[in-house]
Amino acid sequence: MNKPKIIQMVVLVFVIGILITMVLGLRSQTQSVVIGDEAYDFELQDLEGNIHRLSDYRGKVVMLNFFATWCTACVAEAPELERFNEEFKDEVELLVVVKGETQNTVRKYVEERNSKKTYVFDFTNSVSRKFNVIGQPETIVINEDGIIVDHFIGGVSRDFLGVVLNEVKGR
Repeated sequence: MNKPKIIQMVVLVFVIGILITMVLGLRSQTQSVVIGDEAYDFELQDLEGNIHRLSDYRGKVVMLNFFATWCTACVAEAPELERFNEEFKDEVELLVVVKGETQNTVRKYVEERNSKKTYVFDFTNSVSRKFNVIGQPETIVINEDGIIVDHFIGGVSRDFLGVVLNEVKGR
C-alpha cells in the first residue's frame, strides 16, 4: 500500500470515530433529564441498606447533591449542607448522591464528621448520567411536582440553598 492510501485510511477511521462519538454523545444527552423535565425516578440504597425512590418524596422539594469523599470542593461544602439540612429538614429532602465509592469509605467519612445527611449510592453512575452530572459537587433541585427547577455546578452554601428553597416554594 502506498503512503497516500494509508493516510486516507487513517483520516477515514479518524472521521468515523468522531462521528460515532458525536452520535453516542447526542444519544446520551437525549436520554438525560434537564431543567424543566420531570426528574428521573431512581432507586438508590443508603448506608443502612434502605432503598430511596425519588417518587417517595413527591410533594416535597428534593435536593440531590452529587458527592465524593475525595473531592475537596465536596468536603469543603459539607458543613454548609449540614447546616442547611438541619435547619430545613422539615421542608426539603436533601439526598447526598455518592458517585462510585464504597459504603465503607463513606461510612468512615460520615462517622468522622458526625454527618446527619442521607447518603445514597450511585455505584454505577447511572443516576448521575441520567441527571447529566459530570462532576461533583453538583446540586439538582426538584420541586414538589417532581420537576427539575435548578442545576448548580460547584459548591453551594447554606444561605444560597435557603434562597433557592424560598424561590421554589414561592416565598
